[in-house]
Amino acid sequence: MATVTNTSAAAATTTAAKTATTPKASLANNFETFLTLLTAQLKNQDPLSPLDTKDFTNQLVQFSGVEQQLKTNDLLSSLTETTKLSAGATAVAYLGKEATATSALAGLSSGGQATWRYELPRASTSTTLKIVDAQGRTIATKTGETSVGEKTFTWDGRDQSGKAAPAGTYRLEINARGADERPITGTVRQKGVITGVDLSGNTPTVTIGGAALPLSSITKIGLQAN
Repeated sequence: MATVTNTSAAAATTTAAKTATTPKASLANNFETFLTLLTAQLKNQDPLSPLDTKDFTNQLVQFSGVEQQLKTNDLLSSLTETTKLSAGATAVAYLGKEATATSALAGLSSGGQATWRYELPRASTSTTLKIVDAQGRTIATKTGETSVGEKTFTWDGRDQSGKAAPAGTYRLEINARGADERPITGTVRQKGVITGVDLSGNTPTVTIGGAALPLSSITKIGLQAN
C-alpha cells in the first residue's frame, strides 16, 4: 500500500486515530474521517505502485463491520430498555395482589417475625433450618419437618443466644438427608401480598414479606384473600 506523505493526509490519519480512541464515537464523524483518509490515500498513491484493490476492499469491509456492530448494539440497547419498561408495567399491575415466589429471602422488621414456606421432594430422617443474614452469617438454627409436602416455618427473629436480630433481609437454608444418607434438596418459597415495586435496577423487583424479590421469581399471582 502506498504511504501517505502530504500534510492533509497526515492530518486525516491523526484525526482518525483520535476518533477511534473515543468510546462509541459518532458514527457519522467516523465515516467522514474514513472517507477523508481513503481519499488522501488514493490521491497520494505511488503511480508505479497503486493502491492494492484487496487492501481497499478490506478497509471497506472492516469499516462496514464496525458500522453494523454499532447499529446492532444500539438496537439491542433499545430492545433491552423496551423489555424493561414492559416488565416494569407488569410489576406495577401486580401491586396489592397475593403472590408466590420461589425465593429463600424474607424480611424481618424490628422486633418482628419472618416466615417462609419450604417443601421436601421426599421424606428425610433429619431436617435442619438455618437462618442466614445478608453477610452470610448463620444467625439461628432450627429443627425442621421431615415429611413430604409444603410446610410453613416462622422465625421469631431471635438469634442463637436469644437476642433480637436486627431488621433486614434473611435467607433460609435447608439441610436435609434421607434414609440413604444422601442430601435432599428442598424448595423454599415466599408467599404474601406485593406491597412495593422497584424499577430503579436493571430488572424490576417486588416486595413480598418485607424482602425485595426479582419479578422473575414469581410463580403464581392471585387476588388478595379477604
